[in-house]
Amino acid sequence: MHGVNKKNGELYLDDTSLSDLAISFGTPSYVYSASLIKDNFLEYKDSMRINDKVCFAVKSNSNIAVLKLLNSLGSGFDVVSGNELKRCLVAGADPKNIVFSGVGKTKEEIKLAVESDIFSINIESESELERIIKIVEEAGRKVNCAIRVNPDISAESHPYITTGLKTSKFGVTSQVALTMSKRIQEIENVNLIGLACHIGSQITKLELILDSLDHLTELANEINKESNNIEFIDIGGGLGITYRDEDSANAKDIMTKVLDRIKDLNFDLVVEPGRSITGNAGVLLSQVEYIKETEATNFAIVDAGMNDLIRPSLYSAWHKVSAVRDLEVLEKKYEIVGPVCESADSLAKDRALKIEEGSVIAIHDVGAYGNAMASNYNTRLRPPEIMVDGSDVQIIKRRETFEELISFEDIDHEN
Repeated sequence: MHGVNKKNGELYLDDTSLSDLAISFGTPSYVYSASLIKDNFLEYKDSMRINDKVCFAVKSNSNIAVLKLLNSLGSGFDVVSGNELKRCLVAGADPKNIVFSGVGKTKEEIKLAVESDIFSINIESESELERIIKIVEEAGRKVNCAIRVNPDISAESHPYITTGLKTSKFGVTSQVALTMSKRIQEIENVNLIGLACHIGSQITKLELILDSLDHLTELANEINKESNNIEFIDIGGGLGITYRDEDSANAKDIMTKVLDRIKDLNFDLVVEPGRSITGNAGVLLSQVEYIKETEATNFAIVDAGMNDLIRPSLYSAWHKVSAVRDLEVLEKKYEIVGPVCESADSLAKDRALKIEEGSVIAIHDVGAYGNAMASNYNTRLRPPEIMVDGSDVQIIKRRETFEELISFEDIDHEN
């Protein structure tokens, strides 16, 4: 069975005991199911046409082993920094399957993208276009680009992950996109081959995606009346998963309906999923250090903190929490808190669990925006990452050491 399942009162990921992993690798630890990542990716790929691209959003999980796995399945990649681009190249990705998004690309990052000859730089402002023009002219190179359009459509999710409103820093209006397309017509070194849009993350309503798609195709048809040749429509990613009781978006159904919408139009399709590929494929293992019962709340103080998983603190995100092994103890409601010196260091509230000091818990659905957003706050060491495939286990990133953490600091300096 792919993903989290229970056997004889114990949690497994695929065919691997999570309790055994906690003993072998310690806690906190991130664990991913390779088979579930593969299943999730193939839902997209198997729905697409031969020239369409599924470009995994690297920001959601940038571990090179994960990127290598997806690359082996035929995935492209959506990057938002120069170093994410480098990660993909290290993972063996074909540059012609990489798109580069983001509002603040530096000169060095643009030069890297141009020199790497990637599929497309998604331009997010008129100023960025002028920077690209200058760089390619100085380098004597040509570059393929898309314009990221902001359609003023809400993803109807948390405001921090809604990116398609007119108040957002991302993309440009359709009118500005038209102006930019005319500017590009004057330039020999820049080819405008696509339009892109990403309205946000954790989207569960098909009509929002179709509205965004209609916005792009209408604009593409208008631009193509001139001399530009829009070849592809990039509808971004953001399909939601079920953390608690949300309706999860079925990738196959949505891609089928999206492709049906453009079947009579001469556009290839690019999608940039992240969360919906790796999100439900990961768990965070953590050990209960203390049980602290007060008049107001029962606290389970664990060894994972907001530096390991910031989503609950940053987004008020809800994650399912399970005891890794069934115990014959009284079930109580707990607030799961970490050791970080912040009141915001709360991972879950009001959870009914049968646990005791020393118990191992699993925090579910952390394969996206979990370890990728981890930090060393409080000089805490970031967790290892482990990949399981059935019963096979591979450590894909070892736990940091204190010596590594301070290796960039001038510890020998004398004041």
